Amino acid sequence: MTRSSLRPYTLMSLLMALLLLITAGTGILSDGLYRPFMSESMAAFQFFQDLVSLLLVPLLLVALYLAYRGSLRAFVVWLGILIYAAYYYAFYSFGFVYTIYYPLYLAVMGLAIYSLAGLVGNADLQFFRQHVGDKMPIRLIAVVLGSTVLFIPLWLTMLVQHINTQQVGATDLVFVLDLPFLIPACLLAAVLVWQRRPFGYLLSGPLLFKATVSGILLAGGELVKMQRGMAPAFDQLAIYLFLAIVGSIGLVRYMGNLDDEKDKKARSSAMLPLR
Repeated sequence: MTRSSLRPYTLMSLLMALLLLITAGTGILSDGLYRPFMSESMAAFQFFQDLVSLLLVPLLLVALYLAYRGSLRAFVVWLGILIYAAYYYAFYSFGFVYTIYYPLYLAVMGLAIYSLAGLVGNADLQFFRQHVGDKMPIRLIAVVLGSTVLFIPLWLTMLVQHINTQQVGATDLVFVLDLPFLIPACLLAAVLVWQRRPFGYLLSGPLLFKATVSGILLAGGELVKMQRGMAPAFDQLAIYLFLAIVGSIGLVRYMGNLDDEKDKKARSSAMLPLR
């Protein structure tokens, strides 16, 4: 799985889980925490984002335990949660959501980025490739990840409008995160997995997890807006639901073709150095 110990990244991720519990929990329980920093519409999304973050905490703890015991599927989930935390807590950090918990937002983002970089940088790609099943749905995964290209014209249209009006939108940070980073990463993973490259297999799983969770989160945010009497963006809601449904199908198929049984045998024969 990795060429070095998982221990430092496990410790960082455990600390991140604690900070997620604190920040997301208080975001849900503290009515009006975000009101000085965002619109009512954005606060609806923030409520659902905090709910998702809170639900991911126990999943992260289980993933850490199972990955430490040699589960490739758990390792992929771990990486996916790290991508989620780095991405969404960047909105708190670079959006200067100056609640009393702002230093914790910075800490979550930093811990997620450094853990992700360390785990991916030390991954044993050939070992990972050996535990990918022959029936891995290459084309489906490539299409799902490649569909993120659909966001490029949408974001560029909004970006040009804001440049012309010289007005900053409430969600403009998404341009910074998606256009130079997330979308190129998804397209790179789509190309590499289509070519059956080991790094493509490793990268595509966590990105499928992130895409699925993002689809659920964003669709849920639109539904919270409706529940609070605000008009949802139905065109974007359709994209979010597509992302959630197709992403979850791709993720389930991907996970089903990672062979944890071989992983256990390899660990027992000292092929998987965890300590």
